[in-house]
Amino acid sequence: MSSVEYHYPVIGRKGTGGIFHRLPIQTLQKDQPYQFALFILAFSAIQQRSDTPDIEPAATFTEIASIHGKPYVEWAGDRNKDTSADYSATDKKDINPVPSRFGGYCNHGAVVFPTWHRPYVMLIEQSIGNVAEQLAHDIETNNPGENGVWIKAAKELRFPYWDWADKDVPENGLPPVLYEDKVEIMAAGGKKQTVDNPLSFFSFVGGIPSDFTDEKDDTTGQVAYFSRWQRTYRYAYSTPNPEGSHIDLLQKTFKAEAKDLRRRVAQLFTFNDDQNSAITWDDFSNHTAESKREMDFVNSGSLEGVHDTVHNLLSYPDYAGFDPIFFLALWEWCYTEYWMGSGYEHDGEQYPWTQARGTYAQVYNEQLLPDGPLQPFRTEQGDYWTSSQARFLDEQSYPKYYSFPEFEGIKVDQAATSSQERALARKRVQAYYGFDPQTKAKKVASHAWKHLPVPNKEDPAVPSDHTVIPHYRTFVVHVKLVEHAYNRSYSFQLHHKGNAHSSPQLVGSVVRGMIPIPPELIDSIIKSNGGADSGVSFDQTLAHIKGEFVGKLVDATGSELAGAEGGLGTIQVPQHHATSRRVTPVEISLVSAAVAEHVEDKDRPVYLCGWQHHASIFNGGWRATHKDSE
Repeated sequence: MSSVEYHYPVIGRKGTGGIFHRLPIQTLQKDQPYQFALFILAFSAIQQRSDTPDIEPAATFTEIASIHGKPYVEWAGDRNKDTSADYSATDKKDINPVPSRFGGYCNHGAVVFPTWHRPYVMLIEQSIGNVAEQLAHDIETNNPGENGVWIKAAKELRFPYWDWADKDVPENGLPPVLYEDKVEIMAAGGKKQTVDNPLSFFSFVGGIPSDFTDEKDDTTGQVAYFSRWQRTYRYAYSTPNPEGSHIDLLQKTFKAEAKDLRRRVAQLFTFNDDQNSAITWDDFSNHTAESKREMDFVNSGSLEGVHDTVHNLLSYPDYAGFDPIFFLALWEWCYTEYWMGSGYEHDGEQYPWTQARGTYAQVYNEQLLPDGPLQPFRTEQGDYWTSSQARFLDEQSYPKYYSFPEFEGIKVDQAATSSQERALARKRVQAYYGFDPQTKAKKVASHAWKHLPVPNKEDPAVPSDHTVIPHYRTFVVHVKLVEHAYNRSYSFQLHHKGNAHSSPQLVGSVVRGMIPIPPELIDSIIKSNGGADSGVSFDQTLAHIKGEFVGKLVDATGSELAGAEGGLGTIQVPQHHATSRRVTPVEISLVSAAVAEHVEDKDRPVYLCGWQHHASIFNGGWRATHKDSE
């Protein structure tokens, strides 16, 4: 007998007559007025801001949003008699360990993080699309002169996205449609109307979730009144009844982080072509990097790591929660051969992938397999979606009924005809997001860089058909924080000290993973110390680079929790001012790699090799600047 009481199948936009693009939200608004109008109206409807069409409880936004995290409850679309693995807020096995078991369904810190988000986004796309079709039918019934316009738009509507790493974000920040409380849309008869914008905030229906609690920063006195706010805010003012979000602060913060986000997205496409399949997928897919490796610093960051940063920058309605799918589609196309498999090998031993903290429907350390369940999402047949089915170009993949517009020559739902085609497209994606070491080397690798070592052509790390760019290295900072150290969201910020003529500058922030250092900044630091022309050694240059950095641990409100000064000569933080072991970062170190280019084809992606680990940046320790760090 089946253990399923009821399920709401996740089928996406099946039955709409074809595969249509998920468009950038700005494009949808500007070029597709009928689709955009239906999107806004349907999104408002599933948020239950209006009395428009009847919507199944499982398809309401309240239920869909709760799948990701709080409130920790069973999704209405997967009523299940089998509760053997279900999370319980009153069960000691779930709430006593530190960290406690995760009570949402989302697979954080695990190899299925990207694939889990596929049916999740399809679910909201499906819910909005179904309502849009109902609305379109009603509009055409009442306006016969517009027959064929609105229903066609509804069938072609797919959930839009926003590329927060696009070229214009450092200057413009979020597009207005993501934060303005009102938005103008097309109405019947070619008229325009102004309506509430469902993308700007979400009002809780049926009351504030019971597990929402206030958070107070004792240093600043700021309070996030989560237990009292009747709607969501972005950077809210510290009052139980704020007038709205602090948009100016949101924009300022996001613009400051935008260049780092671009660099980190570019890094996602710098994995070499000859790496271990399962371990590479582990590197890319999540911020935990579960595979056991001696050289853990040899990676290019992760999709979840970038996603974490955007989550910290944006509070609900967390549009960023859906954006990993755009980058996942590009990455899958470029690196078709890399996949999670059934586990990974280390020193001749086989290890399974696991979900360390469990989820609402998974026990601690539950094994994860390509054909394992992506709960709570079920197919029409009543089985759970699997990671293999969630892929785009796999023989086991399910139809998705959406694609993305061509991006740098990539059509994500059409397999490349050759490995060369994938490689050339990957190079274009790297360059689009700002990773172009061949060009950068010509601009910055002057005489000052001549003491930077690179492997010679006989080095086994250098492919036989490649040659190393002389005197050039690319630098990143590798960050490992203590997970759940503060029992709330927090992250690491890397700042450049600046000089007498400039203030400290944010280089980047991360929860766990990599922060690429701009080559222009490395060039400035090297030259400020005289570089090779002054006779300094590589070790002296490394020490000088570290000495230019300041580190901060900050919470989601931006309040500083701890700080550190970089460099070998930094005075040790006194014990009575130092952070406790439970919050002190595991590792924040400087790492660099040489860059090799193909001998005959400079348009192929570069090959990163000769990785060197340059040890910790903050040798003087961490100073507690908040009571929670003591």
